[in-house]
Amino acid sequence: MKALDQTETQQDLLEQLIVAISRLARPAESQIAYLEALGPGTMADELALELDDVAEAVVAAPGLLSQQQQILVRSLDEQLREMSGAERAELWSQQAVRMSPAWSEVRTQARVALAGLHVEPVVSG
Repeated sequence: MKALDQTETQQDLLEQLIVAISRLARPAESQIAYLEALGPGTMADELALELDDVAEAVVAAPGLLSQQQQILVRSLDEQLREMSGAERAELWSQQAVRMSPAWSEVRTQARVALAGLHVEPVVSG
């Protein structure tokens, strides 16, 4: 029974990862609508935090992702980390989500990661 629980937990983590990457792959206006639905003042870093919450656990889970899939997830996570820091705070505004080439690249890389995971973007939530 314990192995089944671990498999279920890993599947839940994988689903959370797919949802987080799907949100990062959405068009800018859809990302902003999602952030606004979370509540007033929610910054774009919430999108990165959702990925950060599950990425390492999924990558570390034995046999859950192929090596290539792990690289795609790590690359997307690293791209978001490189956008972080006080000196780049302007990248986390709604305006930046709409206009910044960095966010355009995040969306592109998220779509590549989803393709590498062999899943369609999750549109709900």
